[in-house]
Amino acid sequence: VEKAVNRDNSIYVEKEALKQEMKKWKFPLHFIDFETSTVALPFTSGRKPYEQVAFQFSHHIYNDDGTIVHKSQYINNTAGEFPNFIFARALQAAIGNDEGTVFKFATHENTIINAIITQLEESKETDKDNLISFLKTISKSTKNQIKQWEGHRNMVDLCKVVKDYYYNPYTNGSNSIKAVLPASLNSSEFLKNKYIQPIGNLKLTSQNFPSSHIWLQMEGDKIINPYKTLPPLFDNWNETELEDNISDIENIADGGAALTAYAKLQYVDMTSKERNEITQGLLKYCELDTLAMVMIYEHFKYDIINE
Repeated sequence: VEKAVNRDNSIYVEKEALKQEMKKWKFPLHFIDFETSTVALPFTSGRKPYEQVAFQFSHHIYNDDGTIVHKSQYINNTAGEFPNFIFARALQAAIGNDEGTVFKFATHENTIINAIITQLEESKETDKDNLISFLKTISKSTKNQIKQWEGHRNMVDLCKVVKDYYYNPYTNGSNSIKAVLPASLNSSEFLKNKYIQPIGNLKLTSQNFPSSHIWLQMEGDKIINPYKTLPPLFDNWNETELEDNISDIENIADGGAALTAYAKLQYVDMTSKERNEITQGLLKYCELDTLAMVMIYEHFKYDIINE
């Protein structure tokens, strides 16, 4: 309130508390983002109305030497296939081989993991015990679970870290990653100097963008929100435009375009060209979600903690 009244655009940080929080994190750091769907009429037989379907994830690794690897990704674009158990196996292969800290942004990923655990318990999958055991290491139980747990690698909610320790007026009061990312870019000399360069010049890999791609683009003296530089995902609306138009619908902002695109992928009469275009668009959006988390981490590390 004081910053708004005084038109003060400087960031405010609980620096010492943030520093202590960051000391708990173990390398390599894993940044993950899920894309999911929940519909009244299930896309696959034998499933329940409004059941959680996890059809995509992206995964970046930040190593202690500063190298950033877009390590893995998963997407299901096959009409009529229930993806959740395949998704869980791919996630285990991606982040189940070390003790590095795992990051999410908001509570969504934990909710989805709990839903998959319940689905596995009710399933006849031969490896369900192994998958459940792994999923419990990176999550904590919701109030709906009979048995309570909290895994030793329970995911760190980067959104909660932002809420607890960091205030940036450029977010305009939003804690969405699509607001925190451009706010961080506007406030960070480190990010500006780094991401104004092509991917190929950085210690960074990408599975969906060419080495010539530049993440930080300018319009005059203003930074363009990286999400707005991506191609339209659905009916010529990009992610932020879709959210602007349907933001009053509960739970659909932050991923609304992905949800809609996945629903479209369930059309069995779609051409392979159209299916591939939507798939590539989804992969690019999800990759940016996890890279955005990496950038926010770098902003904290190099601009605020400065260590």
